[in-house]
Amino acid sequence: MTSISLAEAAERFGGTLLNPDADFFDLSIDSRSAKPDDLFVALKGSNYDGHSFISSIKNIICGAVVSELNFSIDIPQWVVEDTSLALSQLAIMRRESFNGKVIAVTGSSGKTSVKESIYSILATRYRVSKTFKNLNNHLGVPLTIFKNDLASDFWIVEMGASGVGEIDYLCKIAKPDFALINNIQRAHIEGFGSMANILKAKSEIYLNLPQNGVAIINLDEESSDYWLQLNSNRKCFTFSEHKVSADVHANNIFDYDDGCFEFHLNIRDKKSSATIGKKVLIDLPGLHHVRNSLAAAAVGLSVGLDIDNICNGLKDATVPQGRFQIIDISNLLKVIDDSYNANPDSFKLAVENLERRHGFNIVIIGDLAELGDQSCQIHNELGDFIKDSDINLLLSYGVMSRYTSISCGGRHFDKLKDLLLELSETISRNMDSNCVTNILVKGSRSSKMERVVQALLRSYQIPC
Repeated sequence: MTSISLAEAAERFGGTLLNPDADFFDLSIDSRSAKPDDLFVALKGSNYDGHSFISSIKNIICGAVVSELNFSIDIPQWVVEDTSLALSQLAIMRRESFNGKVIAVTGSSGKTSVKESIYSILATRYRVSKTFKNLNNHLGVPLTIFKNDLASDFWIVEMGASGVGEIDYLCKIAKPDFALINNIQRAHIEGFGSMANILKAKSEIYLNLPQNGVAIINLDEESSDYWLQLNSNRKCFTFSEHKVSADVHANNIFDYDDGCFEFHLNIRDKKSSATIGKKVLIDLPGLHHVRNSLAAAAVGLSVGLDIDNICNGLKDATVPQGRFQIIDISNLLKVIDDSYNANPDSFKLAVENLERRHGFNIVIIGDLAELGDQSCQIHNELGDFIKDSDINLLLSYGVMSRYTSISCGGRHFDKLKDLLLELSETISRNMDSNCVTNILVKGSRSSKMERVVQALLRSYQIPC
């Protein structure tokens, strides 16, 4: 392990060092999880101030990064104007100690799932570290860099953004050698302002690649020609669901069981142009996981893995909780927990996946956030989409989701307990008639739709 010196950080980035120097290997931004000899970075937010907790952990930590000097605390303190920026600067120093390669992943949806599949593939041969859960923002990426093992061959770093310039900022910290944009969708459009800005922001990941960097490009995206042009002087690996010109593509896609798919994975050898194919079965429900698997396979190919390694990795891949996770409560009741987050396109995709299931299909939607002045229109649009689908019932909860119900004749609830009561009665009727009920739960993080899933699990005495 390589330590970092506060004195070195102060000399390089400015600020003032109070008390003796401190060397540290890891850091913390949460006093509750601070470990012995950690450096504590005191962040400020609208509802918290890390400075107020330093006194309680001063005997544990080796030092602190602060914007407010406290002479009563006799530990090394690096005094800076912006502790959040200092966190990123410290991460830059740690990144410089890493001799492996960094793979950066972004996109409007599926980032975490793709990251997990890449990890599973690369772990068949290499030592790999990855972003924990979805720590992918201006705080999460620096923390990832400190948590990742310096002895790894690869780091997989997930990057999220809600505005132009944020991916660029994260790339300046992580300095990726490989970069992947999974897709472009209407996520966080309130912050971006337009689809053009979403494209601009996500494309920053390619602009930050070195000349010898590698770009992984989705040929199914409308922007693929633009991305190929951006990377015309770099090595590129492409993937597509159907386009045989891609380095990685699929055919013979088959829904084999409960919404999970098998398909023929085809890899084109760049030297010989020959195509090698192998059947792969992924234990992840939803057609979108086929697309995510192709993205991960292209990364595996780009680092030199063969088709056997790639297929073995895909077979063992998992996804985090809340991302189209099917929970079998009984043989007559299935809950599809897709509550982690939502944007309009991912919502439609989830509904299309639900339609593949046999039984009485229910969609429970919470508000989709960060849609700006398009929110009402988009929620109406989603209702029209539901109306034209094979969904049997839509229940909505929140404020804007009311418009979804109005558009499709669904039922809206202002109180969660009322929605749950309606849901319970519907489930009971279906069970009495021996009918399978499939329930899709979807909404943005701010909607906290995981509460619906948790309530259902408690009702049937299933551990949450």
